[in-house]
Amino acid sequence: MSNLRDKGSNSKNIAAKREIITNGFKFQAFKETIIEYFQESTINGLKYIIKENQPALDRIIWLLAVIISISMRLILIGNLMEERTNNPIIVAFNEKVTSVSEIPFPSVTICPETKTRTDIFNYTNAYKKISNFEKLTEDEVYFWNAVSQICEPSFFKLNGESYLANASDLIKAMSKVAPIIFDNFEDCKWRNKFYYCRILWNDVVTDEGICFSFNSLKSEYYRTELYKARKIDLMGFDLDNVVDVDWNLENGYKKDSKSWVFPNRVMGAGDRESLIVSFLDKKVDQQPLCRNSVGGFKVILHTPGEDPQVSKNFIQLPLDQSVTLTIRPNIMSSRDLRHYSLERRQCYYQNERYLRYFKVYTQANCELEWLANATLSKCGCVKFSTPRNLSHPVCGYESLKCLELVINESPKLKFKHAKDPNNYCLPTCISIEYKTELEHQVPITYAQTMGSYATTGYLNMVNNFSSYRITKLKLKFQDDTFNCLKRTELYSLSDFIANCGGLLGLFMGVSILSLVELVYFFTLRLWTNLKKRRKIQEENTTKY
Repeated sequence: MSNLRDKGSNSKNIAAKREIITNGFKFQAFKETIIEYFQESTINGLKYIIKENQPALDRIIWLLAVIISISMRLILIGNLMEERTNNPIIVAFNEKVTSVSEIPFPSVTICPETKTRTDIFNYTNAYKKISNFEKLTEDEVYFWNAVSQICEPSFFKLNGESYLANASDLIKAMSKVAPIIFDNFEDCKWRNKFYYCRILWNDVVTDEGICFSFNSLKSEYYRTELYKARKIDLMGFDLDNVVDVDWNLENGYKKDSKSWVFPNRVMGAGDRESLIVSFLDKKVDQQPLCRNSVGGFKVILHTPGEDPQVSKNFIQLPLDQSVTLTIRPNIMSSRDLRHYSLERRQCYYQNERYLRYFKVYTQANCELEWLANATLSKCGCVKFSTPRNLSHPVCGYESLKCLELVINESPKLKFKHAKDPNNYCLPTCISIEYKTELEHQVPITYAQTMGSYATTGYLNMVNNFSSYRITKLKLKFQDDTFNCLKRTELYSLSDFIANCGGLLGLFMGVSILSLVELVYFFTLRLWTNLKKRRKIQEENTTKY
């Protein structure tokens, strides 16, 4: 029995010694590979750590130097990676200048401060009746409900019972009472040619009521739901473009496009490539109670395909003045950033965000849809100027307080969803903005304008011109070319590799071959050392 125990004990000891030998030779092979790597590596400083007959103090100094270099390298490369991850996009000037012929002339929307024709509806008289608790006629109720939507909010808060009902055809009423285009636009000149104004300008629904727009894409950017609603709102006015659209926001004009295309463009700067329009305002139609004694016209320049939000960003044109504005386009391109996530580049390409009512995505169109959804949810109706379909009711006089509350709260709600791209209207990755500068402004009278155009035949002569006030606007580009901006990668992959390589070379003298060495020594060289040590192991294990 004791012999059996001794044999079992010897077997265990032999197995233990074999395991020790095996593990020992594996360690020896790995140690030998490290020493050989330190001796042969092109990385600076490593060979001094294990050099024979090297004083201990020298070894410690070189070891600390290598550790510090590696630490600095890791910190700086970590900073590069963090910057590339958190701030991957920068805005810079494009290397080449862009010609104004490569972009469309801006869409121009003009809204008169005069909102009613007094021969149809006198807002001041209706206001006085309501203030004196007098009953309005059926027609006055019909038009009051419409006009009160676009007058100053301070005059909405009237004493007495709010008995005015919501009108389903509010925009129709607004259209009927609005100034007629022929009363406002006296002559139109585009690229040094006179035109019948109705050819160049079309009616458009904005937050300022019925306005007039030049170079708008009309039906090209409306989806079916909104197109049907706008068709009915504008009482059947033709919303279709006369010619085919030859441009889109991301790709620009086609290469074979002619100089006369739609949307309209110019071939250069200056008066001969400008838009000139004169428009009139009847003195009798001015309603101080409605617009707080502000006269004249509001003008906004925007991208074709974008629904204008006039009250958000407009230029005030005074009466009896000739105003010349120069246009400075601001273009942002982002053509090589599609591989970045939406959260990192913070902008949309056209095929990435679907809008229910618009075919063209812009930040302004998205915000209009957002406002329409918010007012429909809170008030059960939508503002007359926001996109909608025929089933959505338009808010009437009794819903104005609710509308005002939602509009005032909208900045807070937008800020709340600012970090959620799916609920926030990010800008487009490729966008065009039209900034303006005042070149000159001079007084002008209707009599002077009549005298200067009396022989041309283009001015609609009005016998009693003393009852009109005139405003003249000229729009032209400031220069033939301009510098556009572009969103671009802060560090492309090649830039990142180059920067990392520079840091590795600076702190450790590392190159691509140094990395090849590292891989070689700890793969093929390590395998060779293990194979050599395995033979020694087998020779030693046969002794047991």
